[in-house]
Amino acid sequence: MNERPAEENPLDWLRRGLAARVVDVVAPFVQPVVDAVDVGEVVDRIDIDELIGRIDVNELLDRVDIDALISRIDVNELLDRVDPDRLLDRVDPDRLLQRVDVDAVIGRIDVDAVMGRVDVNSLVSRTELGEVIARSTTGVFGQLLDEARIAVMSLDLTVHGLVARALRRSDPTTQSGPGGIDDQAQVWRLSRQDRAVALQGRYAGAVSRFLAFLVDVALASTVGSVIGALFVFALRVVTNITWDAADHRVLVALAYTAWQFLYFAGLTAVAGRTVGKALLGVYVVRSDGADITPGGACLRTAAFPLSFLLLGAGFVLGLVRRDRRQLHDLIAATAVVYAWDAETARLRARPLPVRSADRQPGAEE
Repeated sequence: MNERPAEENPLDWLRRGLAARVVDVVAPFVQPVVDAVDVGEVVDRIDIDELIGRIDVNELLDRVDIDALISRIDVNELLDRVDPDRLLDRVDPDRLLQRVDVDAVIGRIDVDAVMGRVDVNSLVSRTELGEVIARSTTGVFGQLLDEARIAVMSLDLTVHGLVARALRRSDPTTQSGPGGIDDQAQVWRLSRQDRAVALQGRYAGAVSRFLAFLVDVALASTVGSVIGALFVFALRVVTNITWDAADHRVLVALAYTAWQFLYFAGLTAVAGRTVGKALLGVYVVRSDGADITPGGACLRTAAFPLSFLLLGAGFVLGLVRRDRRQLHDLIAATAVVYAWDAETARLRARPLPVRSADRQPGAEE
């Protein structure tokens, strides 16, 4: 027997030695018995049902280390062995839907995110809804205004194209809205309605701007005259004083100038456009494309007369520059761009498809 280590308990050392001796003595007799046992016959004699009946499933599960078991599972291999068709065949859709909490599902939906992914233009273009809405919300005046705007835009392209030829520019391109280049030749290949859509957000031409200015001058002068007439009438009724504008020309000139400034600066600051610009479908922005500020609108309006005082040279700049900005635009760091609902105009111009149910009997195909 081996010597006992100094730190080991004598009783433990004795038990270990006796156990080793017993194994050495018994092993030669046990091994032949084990070799003679037919394992298959033993298994056949086991009553599986009785064996399972004696198993305490809860106690067995309590002894299972779930984390260790899951860590040894190869998920990819397990999924490869799944038969999706067979799995789906066993699913009862009605029973599955009954277990779905619809309110909880809807409560988790981010409606804003869903709507943000919807391409409204593509959706409308695939249905007749766009044409119906376009026709029901505008009428004849809207259609005439669309045609007028499209015609003026075509004049813009023609005028600026002739100027570019006269200047013998090496390329046919004209600078588009803030931050881009637009090939004018490509725009001409589009249909009239598609051309109007393509030009939205691009720098407005001289013809559109000039016509908008004429409309604004006529409207502002008319409204100013009406206000002046009402003032004279009210003064005569209240104070019995007859006020003759010819005797106060300086005061009238100052009042007219103040009214014109208020009209152009006020509407531009509030809406980004005057009435004339709204009719012609153009919009005033900053040179970087952002909305104009009240200060920028006032500066632009104050600088506008300079384009006249220089014998119209300020307006000629808009013809020769690629960005079509005039002198007062350069001073106030602003620009004028096309901005009207050309997409609705295109939908309005598109003929509605004739359904088979709407065809008259005997009509030719």
